[in-house]
Amino acid sequence: MLLFLAGCVFLDKVVQPADARPGEEMTITMETRIDVADGGRSNVRLIIGFLAPKNWQASANSSITYTTTTYGSGKMVPVPLSVDAGGGQNWPAALKNRFGMGGNFMADDLEWVVFWTEQSYNVPQGVKETINVTIKTMPGPESVQFKTGYFVGTSSEGLSDVFGSNNVYKSRFMDCFTVSDGISDLTDFCNPQIGAVTPGVATDNDLLTVSFDPDVVSTALSGEANIYLCAKAYTSTGKVLDACIQTDQSKLKPYTGRKSAITFWPRAHFSMQEGDKLEKIEYFFTDASGTTKVGYSNTANPFVYTFKCQ
Repeated sequence: MLLFLAGCVFLDKVVQPADARPGEEMTITMETRIDVADGGRSNVRLIIGFLAPKNWQASANSSITYTTTTYGSGKMVPVPLSVDAGGGQNWPAALKNRFGMGGNFMADDLEWVVFWTEQSYNVPQGVKETINVTIKTMPGPESVQFKTGYFVGTSSEGLSDVFGSNNVYKSRFMDCFTVSDGISDLTDFCNPQIGAVTPGVATDNDLLTVSFDPDVVSTALSGEANIYLCAKAYTSTGKVLDACIQTDQSKLKPYTGRKSAITFWPRAHFSMQEGDKLEKIEYFFTDASGTTKVGYSNTANPFVYTFKCQ
């Protein structure tokens, strides 16, 4: 049945869509090989991992199947979190610690999702096997951009490097992948997130928190003790409400390390009139003078937040 040996796992190719839409199933294929050059293994499962935003709930919303040249086909199931991948870590934690998150920012919002073959196999010495894997998964409801990642290994060898680094497993990170037309503005894991707004989906009658993280990348505001929110709001009737001020009303408050944030009620912050309805906010971070501004991805372009009902 299927067995894998040190120095014999290969990840030849990953094919993923150019982009995707929320709630529409997407298909990813992986071409893998094993080459059992010495000895044999018994009771072994192929392990596949991939990186996904946590709000996809990909462990529950994915199906993975595989076909082999000799042993037929089958399906894969999530690896139980009780399974030790080595060092007392479950498989998602072990992949995160070993390979990281592929250069994605805000990595706490991403996770490794790990499946293994539903059945285990025995493979004798000398077996050379091609294994094609098909992943069908469902993107979550939000617009997102992130660098995808993939892993192939086996349950017998885990992440062991006793036979040489990266022999019994393979990993690969890809370029930025985009899910568009979601219920929220784009969450960009590929580029430094100097500023962020929570909640991701809100109306102008909800409290918003705008945060600034100076540790993500050096900006023109590096070293500034006081950071201010400079914002404009746009109504559905074409009004532009300017709140680019440097007062206590717009000053961000420190909350963790050098990070700071401001929480406000949009209708009051922009002195809205009854009947006005906001469509979006454009904003910068400034110093006390208001002349030094930092925008989206450390550029001269403003951050944009669009109001939407969930």
